[in-house]
Amino acid sequence: MKTQVEVTLKSFTMTSLPEKRLPVSRNLLTIEMIWPKVGTARKSATRQIKMKKGKCDFTSEPWAKRVMFREEIDGHTAFAVSLAEPVTMQKLHRLLQLTAKAALKEGADMIDAALVSYGDIAAAPVDALATMVAEKDAPRIIAQGVLDFDDLPAPGEEKEVTIPLVRPTLGKAAGSLTLVVKG
Repeated sequence: MKTQVEVTLKSFTMTSLPEKRLPVSRNLLTIEMIWPKVGTARKSATRQIKMKKGKCDFTSEPWAKRVMFREEIDGHTAFAVSLAEPVTMQKLHRLLQLTAKAALKEGADMIDAALVSYGDIAAAPVDALATMVAEKDAPRIIAQGVLDFDDLPAPGEEKEVTIPLVRPTLGKAAGSLTLVVKG
């Protein structure tokens, strides 16, 4: 059964990370929908969030900043969330470079698949461009979580989904992200 959903941000709370003590921090939040439908392994959205003492309330933001996905889900999906360390503009620039590299690499792979015998020749310029875009490390992930979501809302209904977050290396509770899923 396919269901059209809209996923928006509601709130984010850090409970145990040192970053919670920062008066203001800018972090990168990534949310992925895992296998929302046949043929789509992942849908991903990343945005910068501004936390004040480890909290962020998105409800006062305009819809355009809160919305993460409008997607048709076939059966069920899962949400995978990761929060990167507080970022400076230099780190944000590096992440954008890495994202550009990944997109270019994906383009080269698509060319390879489309042009079976000539793939290497056709993909060479895209591969070269992907190599030239920065090779620097992405910001370190400081919190992450995964939640299976098979209780899809009916059309016109909305559900709050809270995803618990843990520190990647310690497995210790770190906070939570609350999403609103509308059918």
